[in-house]
Amino acid sequence: MRTVSCLLLCAVLASALAETEIFLATLTKFDPEGNSIILKRTGKPDMNATLHKKPRLWINKQPVDVEQFRQMEGKQVMARVSVGTQVRPVVREMADPDTWKWLDKVRRGIVKGTLQAVENNYLIIELPDKTRFAYKFTPKTRFERDGKPATIEDFAIGETLYFAPRLLSNLDTMLLSVSNTEKDAQIGRERALPSIQGTIQSIDRQKKIMKVLTRAGDLREIRYDEKTEFTFKGKTIKVEQIKPPVRATIHRTRDEEGNDYARRVTILPNN
Repeated sequence: MRTVSCLLLCAVLASALAETEIFLATLTKFDPEGNSIILKRTGKPDMNATLHKKPRLWINKQPVDVEQFRQMEGKQVMARVSVGTQVRPVVREMADPDTWKWLDKVRRGIVKGTLQAVENNYLIIELPDKTRFAYKFTPKTRFERDGKPATIEDFAIGETLYFAPRLLSNLDTMLLSVSNTEKDAQIGRERALPSIQGTIQSIDRQKKIMKVLTRAGDLREIRYDEKTEFTFKGKTIKVEQIKPPVRATIHRTRDEEGNDYARRVTILPNN
């Protein structure tokens, strides 16, 4: 029993210490069955790695299986590898370089596309270059139409929409927000972030509420209290010293009622 507990603890510690490296390499050997993948990097020793049990493999902007990916042997690939554990590095994702650039684009910022299908909590989207991508939606995904709350049923197949994605640790790409307008998608994305930038328009010192116009154009009320830290040029200041309008970065969390709460406010110089 003690041995099992020790092994489990070691596995947890190894996982916690794992880091991710992303790099360009030549795939000199691809033998998942033989537990051997060799990646040749310029100026570094060859990396002998194993393949993750659920790898993400891509060719020509499409997901492929292990057998299809064998054609990349001897060619350059971009690889996402977990390193720093007690075992060999683990390849979690690989793609040809052009597909990697495409992945980086469709997983960030605001993406415009046409809704093609809804399948098992995924939206299948056709992008402007006629490629397709599957975005996962969850109960946390913010759906809006014309600035008002909506559901996935309010959108039609074939409709052009705007999507704010986020890459998850399991390499799924989750949707933070979906809207028929780019501005609302930006606002939805911003509302999911732990910090925001914008202009403090006013401060109600009795109710301890700041009105903030964010970079995405969202006017928000954000609460603060005596625990909130206010700083300017690296020095702590009092809220009474702030003279709106001023630019600021606000690191926020949620209070018990689900309202935005500022835990730290960094006042920025007005340029």
